Amino acid sequence: PILPDSIQIFYPPKTQQEIEALNAELSKFSDPIVTKEEFFSKTTLPPPPNYPDFTYTSDLHFTSKRTALLFAPGVYEGIDFEVAYYTSVLGLGGKPTDVTFTNCDKGPHVDAINKFTTRPPWGSGLDTFWRSVENIATNAREGMRWAASQAAPLRRVHVQSDLLLFEGDAWASGGVLANAIVDGQVNFGGQQQYLLRNVELKQGAVNGAWSLVFVGCTGETPSENSGLKSGPSISVDNSPKLRIEKPFITMKESGEFELRVPLAAFSQSHGHNDVLGSQFGGEQVRSFTGVKLGVPSTDGADNYLILQKALDEGKDLVLSPGEYPLAASLEVKYPNQVILGLGYATLKAPLNGSPCVLVHPKVPGVRIAGIMLEASVLTGTIPSSSLLQWGMPAVDDVGDSKNPGLLSDVFCRVGGASYDRHVSTEVMIQLYSGNIYGDNLWLWRADHVKLHPDEEANFPHISPYYRQTVMGECQVRNGMKVYGQAVTMVGLFIEHTTEDQLIWEGDNGYVAFYQCELPYDVDQSYADKSFVGYRIGPDVKIHTARGIGIYSNFRDFDVNVATAISHPESDGIVMSNLFTVYLDNQGKINSVVNGKGPSAVSESDRGRPFRCSDNTCSDDIGS
Repeated sequence: PILPDSIQIFYPPKTQQEIEALNAELSKFSDPIVTKEEFFSKTTLPPPPNYPDFTYTSDLHFTSKRTALLFAPGVYEGIDFEVAYYTSVLGLGGKPTDVTFTNCDKGPHVDAINKFTTRPPWGSGLDTFWRSVENIATNAREGMRWAASQAAPLRRVHVQSDLLLFEGDAWASGGVLANAIVDGQVNFGGQQQYLLRNVELKQGAVNGAWSLVFVGCTGETPSENSGLKSGPSISVDNSPKLRIEKPFITMKESGEFELRVPLAAFSQSHGHNDVLGSQFGGEQVRSFTGVKLGVPSTDGADNYLILQKALDEGKDLVLSPGEYPLAASLEVKYPNQVILGLGYATLKAPLNGSPCVLVHPKVPGVRIAGIMLEASVLTGTIPSSSLLQWGMPAVDDVGDSKNPGLLSDVFCRVGGASYDRHVSTEVMIQLYSGNIYGDNLWLWRADHVKLHPDEEANFPHISPYYRQTVMGECQVRNGMKVYGQAVTMVGLFIEHTTEDQLIWEGDNGYVAFYQCELPYDVDQSYADKSFVGYRIGPDVKIHTARGIGIYSNFRDFDVNVATAISHPESDGIVMSNLFTVYLDNQGKINSVVNGKGPSAVSESDRGRPFRCSDNTCSDDIGS
């Protein structure tokens, strides 16, 4: 297909001149920089000697620009570049080592940002969202640095050196590494929490602050640890029942693209090792003759009609980077269809409140991956607005246990990039069908939004760059509601919604790694209505969860929430390594689960996890 400018393809350089030219070209796609001389020229103070020569900035934090950097198979020597906001680095080989960055200092990387203005000279990784690297190998002299947080996954990578998930003393708030090999050591630094899924760890993993979760990993995997005595809690699942990898694109020697769709692997029927460690190869290969490459338009009707026509013809969709306002929901009606976004392709919700994507019930094997879903200012109402809906409330659909559906790298947000703070939806994701596998989802009610050109920050001591969301803005009640049976979530982040963050009504659910922040801007009525970070419905008999962290930062009012997690008393509900954290400001969470477990008692407890090793809280402690 003819590619839009938002997709750039690069080829291995053969000469020193080509190396220099490629580095120069790639620098155009990195975040803006400010040099030490530029920054201190605006002050009367001399630059401190311990400051770096330059820093990347967060100027593109809410940009509308989206980019996919595609690398044809081959060896890329001497190439170093920072991966910017809304940018995906994608190797086009059949396996990661088909695209190798070597003889370089850093290769593709992410440093901490805003080093001159945020906890100088360290900067921050807390807002380093929306960027990714997939399907490459890298062997950088300084190791691969990836000092990022939510919605910034590394997957299908072979890191042939150390992997540094931090930089110095810059704070960072967690991420996902999936289907990977790391030859060196993984160093989490001060990452608050992190998920490793199906990673071969050849030299182990060290550090980390509050919670580390390992699912299906091999090699030198750390041992299970409650964190009650010291260090982060470590949650280990050495026998997952299921894994489904994200679809990806490759390029043949002829220059033609292919869509590769990894098949689901099950421990009980395909051999235990299929669900452990990295997995490169064995995918279903689909010709691009059956794929529609979406190119965004500013016209929501055009986007809907063109994309829905392709879906109705049974084609798969690959969405090129950009923003796609939609006049109506994209409806998936055929088994095994794929919607794959490149470079953070962003679907903007229809104005009547219908979802961006609706997967019909009894349609197994669907893959929805690599997309952002963004709320709009609604002009109409439907009974329950959402950004993604799978199944329908009136249709009983247990799904297909032999051909589950997939949500992979799906990132929702309500507010942030829009100047209008009246964007809203009732819930971000609703799952009525069963047997769905979730792989790295971040569902975010924006706690900060873009400033108007002439607007000043309302809490400049928190950030001079953004407006902090206040009560009544960017409304969304819940992050996710799960009604289906046998739904799995490996890597689930939900933040700041105005009621329960997660409601789970379906039986036989499984969650590995849950990170949640309660809203900053609510008052005591939030607590009086008994809202929680994780609610399991009263009829649920079986539910398993591990590595569950729920945090408070009540900025505007003194709010005292009774408990973080609520579930019915049942022997079939098994939860491990649960904790709360008092991040900052006022109020607190008074217990961990069902009124049991410890809580913060004073400001000196800021940043300290309060733990229960399981949902009985028989050995709870503030660690």
